[in-house]
Amino acid sequence: MQQIRAPYTREEVCAAVERRGDGKIPVFLHKFWGDGLVAKYGQALEDLASKYPDDICDAWFMVPGNDVSPLPGSPEYRFGYKDYTNVERHSIGQTAVLLSNWDELDDFLATFPDPYQKGTFDEVARRFATANGRYRLGCWWLMFHERMWSIRGMENLMMDYYDNMDGLKRIGARLVEFYKVTVDRFAALGCDGIFTSDDLGHQQGPMMSPAIFEELYLPLYRDLISYVHQKGMHFWLHSCGDNTLLMDMLIDAGVDVFHPVQKGCMDMEQTAKRFGGRITFLAGVDVQHLLPEGTPQQVAQEIRWMKDTFRTPGGGLLLGAGNGIMPDSPLVNIEAALNEMCAG
Repeated sequence: MQQIRAPYTREEVCAAVERRGDGKIPVFLHKFWGDGLVAKYGQALEDLASKYPDDICDAWFMVPGNDVSPLPGSPEYRFGYKDYTNVERHSIGQTAVLLSNWDELDDFLATFPDPYQKGTFDEVARRFATANGRYRLGCWWLMFHERMWSIRGMENLMMDYYDNMDGLKRIGARLVEFYKVTVDRFAALGCDGIFTSDDLGHQQGPMMSPAIFEELYLPLYRDLISYVHQKGMHFWLHSCGDNTLLMDMLIDAGVDVFHPVQKGCMDMEQTAKRFGGRITFLAGVDVQHLLPEGTPQQVAQEIRWMKDTFRTPGGGLLLGAGNGIMPDSPLVNIEAALNEMCAG
């Protein structure tokens, strides 16, 4: 086993993100536990995790609910605008389609959640108070495509890209307003970067044509990311699937860090050659096949190859899990991954 280093400082992480450092490789989402992993390994997983550094102090604000508010006493803190007891549901039958009828768009927008809602940043403040000189990353899941998906349902959204682009643009503008206040609240707590998600890809390409992305999403990305940069923060994006056809536009929009370059969907070597030096990668270790099916030696070898493939002279590379590590992953493989990612 290799010697494990101490956590990197805020300045060292900033240098790696901005590709002006000395080649250090920070880690984030390296302890990304998937459903069932903690239940399977319990204290052994906790003991293992404690041995490895956390370079990023991540803090997650309380996102509005979908059809039900997460805040007792504040039922309006949700994206929904009516009773959803008997409505259509999607995403494996769990999530209500919030806007099934475009005729109700004005009602939907008029009841948007309040981004200044009290109590939603209490945990952020507590987390950042423990940063101790580390990089502070403000986080939430679901940005534009994913949020539109939760509002309209996937099948509806795929049709909307061609039948109701104007309605989607109105929702997008309202989302940008909400997120800008969110960014302000993170900035007020000393945040260094914003991390959010937009799963834009499926296994073999983007979920929408590049032309649709350029018309609808690119202006939204540019607007929000420019605002993040004005506040002196980096912008980090998680997007699963094959994003190759969108990478130039994501770089143009100002994305600073991209996660995960999904194994089996994006060609890691070609992605590094084409886009390395223009964007920093939070390269994700394969959780679908490598961690559950490989040997500890294969896990370590793959991560060393990722370091050689993605790292540029000034940095440009962070490492983490590609997604949540699932319970079919042997503990020795998880240990091998953490040991290689955090080696001194």
